[in-house]
Amino acid sequence: MDGTRTDHATMVSPRKAQASRVHPLKALAGAVTPTGWALTVFIAVALILAATLEWVEALACALAGVVALVLAATRVAWKPPHVVSIRVPNERIVAGQTAVGEISVRNERGRPVRAGIIELPIGSGTGEFVVPPLGAHEKWDEMFLISSRHRGLINVGPARAVRSDPLGLLRRVRSWDEPVVLHVHPVTIRVPFDATGFQLDVEGVSTGKLSSSDVSFHALRDYEPGDDRRAVHWQSTARLGKLIVRQYEETHRSHHVIVLDTSRDAWDHDSFETAVSVTGSLGLSNLRESRPVSVTTTETWLPSTVAMRLLDALSEVSSKSFGDLPLRVREAVAQRPGVSALTLIVGPQTSDMEAAHLARLAPIDVPVSIIRIGADKARARRDLGRGILLDCSTLDDLPRIIVAGGLA
Repeated sequence: MDGTRTDHATMVSPRKAQASRVHPLKALAGAVTPTGWALTVFIAVALILAATLEWVEALACALAGVVALVLAATRVAWKPPHVVSIRVPNERIVAGQTAVGEISVRNERGRPVRAGIIELPIGSGTGEFVVPPLGAHEKWDEMFLISSRHRGLINVGPARAVRSDPLGLLRRVRSWDEPVVLHVHPVTIRVPFDATGFQLDVEGVSTGKLSSSDVSFHALRDYEPGDDRRAVHWQSTARLGKLIVRQYEETHRSHHVIVLDTSRDAWDHDSFETAVSVTGSLGLSNLRESRPVSVTTTETWLPSTVAMRLLDALSEVSSKSFGDLPLRVREAVAQRPGVSALTLIVGPQTSDMEAAHLARLAPIDVPVSIIRIGADKARARRDLGRGILLDCSTLDDLPRIIVAGGLA
């Protein structure tokens, strides 16, 4: 039976990794470190001096260098004996949270091996794990933490098993080609308001709001002054001897379209992160109510039928050096003809006049809300005629401005 050694915790067996194969000559050249190349040049120069000047000391130095390289080569001649796999149980976290990962190392040989080094790239940095001596086929597990200060993607791996000599002349690396992608979602907040937008539509869904005229029948009731005579139910009227009318439930159509301006010149870093969080918060508020929502940047539509897919897409959103927001608004309302509410997320440099122009791009029967993000903007609500302009400085302000003024 294989031995197993666990540090901190033992978790379920990770996915199997596969070692990448490299051409022998390329692997040999890649094993020489900058220090090793410097020693090689030194040996060549010393040999030239010894041959041309008959300098005995130079020959001795060259031989010492050759011996050092030979000893280093014997140390790294065999590939690292460690089989490495990594696992991150939760591959989706929110910015500011910490993810927990596990690295599992197994000695694939039938005899004990000495301590080794495992390198694990995490984002732009690299973690280093010192693996203790392992017995035949023994396994060693180690837990590690991944901090996430900002939204985005963090690549964890591929892990590298490393063998090197004490002088650092040669370094042999065995890579394992199964990196894990950690999605860091934007911070979102629950919006305590139905900001979806409705339009009456006979093909919509029934609601609990009663109406005297619609297509979703609810019940019969006594006639009241002002009721439409066309709603009179004559059979019940004849049987009961008084006017009885049909009661309906309103049917609503709801399709919220959210447009996020991703033009680079419209944002500073902090404001753009707030804008992404606002976009995610509004999108999730629709999905929680099972109402259609479409989210787009100035470049492309984002998947928005499932909350997790929307958040994954928002993890990768970045500001671009180009983007035509007015053109994208026109395209959005044309490609989503059933839109019942339009929300635009714009940068702090957007003027009231520009916001009013954007509001006029939507169909006249579609309410438009423009949320202007900016740290120096006080919470305010302005009527644009064809829509409203809301100033939002931080994500925490979003519920307050919606409760105070609401979306259009």
